[in-house]
Amino acid sequence: MTVNNFVLACAIDGSPAYFTYDKNTMLIIQSKADALAGVNSFAYIEPFMDSLVSHESIHVVIKKLEGDKTSESLDDIEVIVEHAGRRFQVTLNNMLFARDHSGLVVP
Repeated sequence: MTVNNFVLACAIDGSPAYFTYDKNTMLIIQSKADALAGVNSFAYIEPFMDSLVSHESIHVVIKKLEGDKTSESLDDIEVIVEHAGRRFQVTLNNMLFARDHSGLVVP
């Protein structure tokens, strides 16, 4: 079972907007500063929603099969990719460099 529920929330600290998961629920967290200013933190990431859901679903499945440590270590892996004629060293979860909706960056 992968992500099958979504929760919107607001951070109570200074963290920026972010996504995470808890069990099978994807948490979409708005920053406190944007909430207080009435700014939509997520407008610019809408094109990446498919990838974000897929990425968090991969974490959910790996966590069930291999445990939390292995699942979370996925985001620490770095790869070198070529984009617009330039090479970049990025983590596997850098959505700007993903070529499909898997939420993973592969060389």
